[in-house]
Amino acid sequence: MDLVIQKYGGTSLGDVDKIGHVAKRIAAAPGPVVAVVSAMGGTTDAMLGLARELTDNPHARELDLLLSTGEQASAAALAMALHELGVPARSFNARDGGIVTDGVHGCANIVTVRPGLIRECVETGYVPVVTGFQGIAAGSGELTTLSRGGSDTTAVALAAALRAEACEIFTDVEGVFTADPRHVADARKLDRLSYEDMAELAAGGAGVLAHSSVELAGAHRVPVHVRSSTTDGTGTWVTSDPPDDPPDDGRFAAVGVAHRTGRLRCRVDRVDPAALTTIAAALAELPAPVDVLDHLAAGTGYSLRFTVDAADRDQVEELLAGLRAGGACAGCHWSPPMGMVSLVGRGFRPHHPQVRLLPDTLRSCGVRVRDLTVRPRRISVTCAEPDVLTAVTRLHGLFLTPG
Repeated sequence: MDLVIQKYGGTSLGDVDKIGHVAKRIAAAPGPVVAVVSAMGGTTDAMLGLARELTDNPHARELDLLLSTGEQASAAALAMALHELGVPARSFNARDGGIVTDGVHGCANIVTVRPGLIRECVETGYVPVVTGFQGIAAGSGELTTLSRGGSDTTAVALAAALRAEACEIFTDVEGVFTADPRHVADARKLDRLSYEDMAELAAGGAGVLAHSSVELAGAHRVPVHVRSSTTDGTGTWVTSDPPDDPPDDGRFAAVGVAHRTGRLRCRVDRVDPAALTTIAAALAELPAPVDVLDHLAAGTGYSLRFTVDAADRDQVEELLAGLRAGGACAGCHWSPPMGMVSLVGRGFRPHHPQVRLLPDTLRSCGVRVRDLTVRPRRISVTCAEPDVLTAVTRLHGLFLTPG
């Protein structure tokens, strides 16, 4: 029987009963399993709160060490629960698990996985329980944490390194839906999605899978199965070219709607045209996800607009200050908090009738569209935060509700 990686999020490990339920699921698996765990629900936020009570500027190394304790506690607790069921298990931290990163504290990237000890553990009949969200820096050997959602990425990286049959992501929802079912009553579960569509949904704000994990799965062709940890539903498979995927023949076809709140729009003025590519590349290299909206020609240069999470404003301003000092641009202006709503699919072109209809449709239900960005697989609009769910519901009804 082929090996399967099973990743369990914080909500699936929220208390003793839930940990016991997860242990029983692993014990009932028909073949060998490697488990990857997040911190128990609320633990990471509690640790961040503790750090902020102690200091306004937590030391990056010490913060990583503090945050990493949540996953280590989950791994040890789940291993104990498996032992109680008579299933031999061993918890692995990032060092034992061979998870190697680029060494950036707080938002490290996995550069390689050396799973020798994990493979030996599986071959001797044990269930390895591996800490997600963390790795060991390649040069210094320091412990580093990944970005939020990093346990998904850990699981996919292990699946690729161990050549697992699949990577199962267990969460508190039944799978991936055409919109957030908590807000859209007629949202439908999708049985299958392509890596490309799932990546666009994740970039647009769908929180079921971390964007980095989807990109990694696509690069290594790891089948990902998003499932509920409390039911035996069929979930959603994320693979390459699923059989029921709409044909990519240039026709307009929507797959889902995703949304984000807590975004800020930044407008950088008087950008030197010769420095435009340099600025865009610098923004792309930031740990913070940056969504470039457009660049517009003006009398004294270009104006560049993009959105970021409000929590990432300081690091963006630090980058822009350096660029401004070098003469690449002038000042920047920030919007109040806003939301972003994205329609994901294919065949999206700026002058397509459906795309041109979109702003008027939202305006008719009281949503003022501030920005409209059209990419081949994702159309994004920004609007006031209170209007986000209205926009999500309207776009879902227009493009994804049958009839």
